[in-house]
Amino acid sequence: MTGGIDPQLEVRDLGPGLWIWRVLHPGWTKEADWQPIVTCTSVDLGTERLLLDPLIPPLDASAVWDRLDARPPTAVVTLLPDHVRPCWRVPAEIEATKRDGGRIEWSVDCLVRRYGCAAYGPATFEPGQEFETPVRPIAADTVLPGGAVALGDPRGFKETPLWLPEQRVIVFGDALTERSRELRTWTMADVDGSALRALRALLQLPFERVIISHGEPVHSRAEYERALERPPWPAGPLHLFAWKGDLDTVRRLVARGDDINATDDEHRGTVLDWARQGGHEPVIDYLVSIGVPESREPDRR
Repeated sequence: MTGGIDPQLEVRDLGPGLWIWRVLHPGWTKEADWQPIVTCTSVDLGTERLLLDPLIPPLDASAVWDRLDARPPTAVVTLLPDHVRPCWRVPAEIEATKRDGGRIEWSVDCLVRRYGCAAYGPATFEPGQEFETPVRPIAADTVLPGGAVALGDPRGFKETPLWLPEQRVIVFGDALTERSRELRTWTMADVDGSALRALRALLQLPFERVIISHGEPVHSRAEYERALERPPWPAGPLHLFAWKGDLDTVRRLVARGDDINATDDEHRGTVLDWARQGGHEPVIDYLVSIGVPESREPDRR
């Protein structure tokens, strides 16, 4: 079933009707900017059971399947397009399917076929990552079965975190990550601080914990507040827009005084390194013209 690969499955109870499982993402590669183990959430809300960003484990993983069979989910929810997750297979098989242009079987489709549950998620997905299952689109303020509430996209990446009032928990997709035992915001696609303001506005909700997908999954409200005081991981918007090739925004950020010598926290890459990685010659030429340095270790990214 696992081809000798340990899926590193862990199940953790967080409170009445709230539990998570963590599993090795079979599509993870060393080039990914996220950790290989990802988190999936199950929450019971009255007669409803919601699964959030599920990545179903191997079929012999009774620690998860016994729970789901005993109380089947009524809805599966994908919090952002990047969290379309496959059914667990040996990583080499996933890679071969991608290389051959084959279709990957997605966890949401598997769950809907098995349990007949509804599917909710973004209005659009990346080409090749669409579900077979019809997806009911969610947006800010959408109330899901059981009373879970979709929140607004805080970063500009089509994410809808989910507020669970009964559990006093917010479940995030990629807005936050844990690195070196610290909760951090992930690089945000804003130039005016609107993303950070949106994350601060969530403090108006009486949540006590947050659940994240990448890194240590459960963090307190106090740690969330500290995360908003830390710089984003792994770099600020200047790096991001250089990688995206947005020359106008890069010029604006430089003009307002963003540090052109800054390096990212993961590989010490400069803004120019990120532009080169994105392959955007106009941005590269501009950054070179204003003296942005090369990385000391250019081959690490």
